[in-house]
Amino acid sequence: MGFSQKGVQDIVEKLPKSDMNVQLRFGDIFPKNIAPLFTAESDKPSLVRWGFNRFNGKGVIINARSETVTDRQTFRKGFLERRCIIPVSGFYEWDENKNKKYFVSVNGNLLYLCGFTKHYDGENRFIILTKQSTPPVDDYHNRIAISNRYSYTAPFVVKRFLIQKSIIKNLLIKKLTAVKLPL
Repeated sequence: MGFSQKGVQDIVEKLPKSDMNVQLRFGDIFPKNIAPLFTAESDKPSLVRWGFNRFNGKGVIINARSETVTDRQTFRKGFLERRCIIPVSGFYEWDENKNKKYFVSVNGNLLYLCGFTKHYDGENRFIILTKQSTPPVDDYHNRIAISNRYSYTAPFVVKRFLIQKSIIKNLLIKKLTAVKLPL
């Protein structure tokens, strides 16, 4: 994932004062880094660490397949009860030759990735929902992060995604479309 300082500046300004002591990384965001996100609990963003701990203690899980998210005990409750929106400038995918490609919104706006949170070791963590890839990303990878097509400029619409059951049903039957991305 990527965060440009310009794209995240408005979001950072809305952070609660208690989160201001945390060092927020700009540029590339890696698993285990902290990133801002939105939940149904507040109109203000929260800073949350990316990745669920693996059961074997080696590394973190960073994505969940939307097709099976409710079948997996690790993901089910978080998906049903603690959905979130993660604002990003863009995201990376790698092709079979390990060449890195960076995808951004056609209009240059932030993308709002869909995910959910879970509480681990005294802190909240998040992961990103994925689905079968769509063009142009499918030329490079078979999965794509699910992106909410609405921006934070319409907070009532984002709230609907976070709390409304019909949005969940549409997601599970793969009707939520990804933002079209240029190459």
